[in-house]
Amino acid sequence: MNSRENMGALGSRIANMGQTLMQAAIRTGVAAGVSAAAAHIEEEHQKEAKERTDRRLHNTRLLLKNYRLLKQHTAGAIYNAKQAKEKESAASILDGLESYTRDDSLYIESIKRSQERTLIILAHIEKMLDLYRVWCQQNGTEEDVRRYEVVMETYIREPKKSVQEIAGTFGIERRTVYKDLNAAIQPLTALFFGIDAVKAA
Repeated sequence: MNSRENMGALGSRIANMGQTLMQAAIRTGVAAGVSAAAAHIEEEHQKEAKERTDRRLHNTRLLLKNYRLLKQHTAGAIYNAKQAKEKESAASILDGLESYTRDDSLYIESIKRSQERTLIILAHIEKMLDLYRVWCQQNGTEEDVRRYEVVMETYIREPKKSVQEIAGTFGIERRTVYKDLNAAIQPLTALFFGIDAVKAA
């Protein structure tokens, strides 16, 4: 072989190596891009799930804080909760309220818009509070039972009591009242909205 043929063969091998390296680099780049995109999508899903959980925790507090107001709103209702439930479920109402993410007054007003809907939500809240009571009494600790009672005194029972009065009733500090309320919110959210409501928390 002459040097010209050697140079041609060498050039051809170098070109093939360059092409192979280029293809390997493209495959590596594509794999890295796909991996980064998948990681970003997963991160976004986790972020959305956390936001949904935070919104439901917030909405649980909001429903409890406005329980007495909603109860007053239905005082003269023609329907009872059982009749109202036949038309619409609490789950469908609560799911439909997901769009009210930032304006608490709109969230409550959308429930109050119809006495029927309000009756359904109130019946749902009362049923879930009763399930929470049963769980606290059967499976929980004395602290869990107290948390249930603190929730009831703070948001449900009449007459409304101050945090100081509630603390005095149970022989606890004011800050313990707030701790009890915060501790009760997660299981109540699971009951109000379903277990998926707190999975991301």
